[in-house]
Amino acid sequence: MDINWAKTVRSLRLRLRLKQGSLAELIGISQTYVSRIESGLALPPEPVAAAIMKLAEDPRTRSLFDDLRATVDHSPFPCLLLQTGPDGPIVEAASTGMTRDFMAGTKQVRATPGLDRLISDLDALAREGLNDGSILGASAVWVDRERSDRFWQVRYTPIRDETGASFVHVTLAGLEDSPAARAAANDATPRIDRFNES
Repeated sequence: MDINWAKTVRSLRLRLRLKQGSLAELIGISQTYVSRIESGLALPPEPVAAAIMKLAEDPRTRSLFDDLRATVDHSPFPCLLLQTGPDGPIVEAASTGMTRDFMAGTKQVRATPGLDRLISDLDALAREGLNDGSILGASAVWVDRERSDRFWQVRYTPIRDETGASFVHVTLAGLEDSPAARAAANDATPRIDRFNES
């Protein structure tokens, strides 16, 4: 597993509300070395990496975001956690069902028949301000033509981690075939819920 040490150390430090010097004391290195790791200029040697991971994985110091990531990874239902940004969505976590049924067995979001609607919905939500903090969530109905016109209720929930990076949590729930599901699946864009809407 490739670990982004810069992101891991910065996230851990911010989550614990520590200055670089205080984190350095906890893991047994200098403040300068913590700074070098956070800036991507150095990789921690094995004993330091182990100390960082032990601190990061301790349930007393684990963030809510880490818990959400673990929940997605172990969910029996189709769901995703995507990092959003100018380079497009990057999979942070995906459930087995999502990977198997929609992502052709990979952990990548790409233009596959199962994810065409996801990509177009995310593009539409980005244009509406998905990452600016004004969108509470959004919902859509997908029809999966590859699986006998199966319908899915999809919920998009924007979140941020402790470093301020933008993510979207995507959950899918199966729907019965009905005139209402068919009508909703024809909507070109998701229905957006904004903060401060009455």
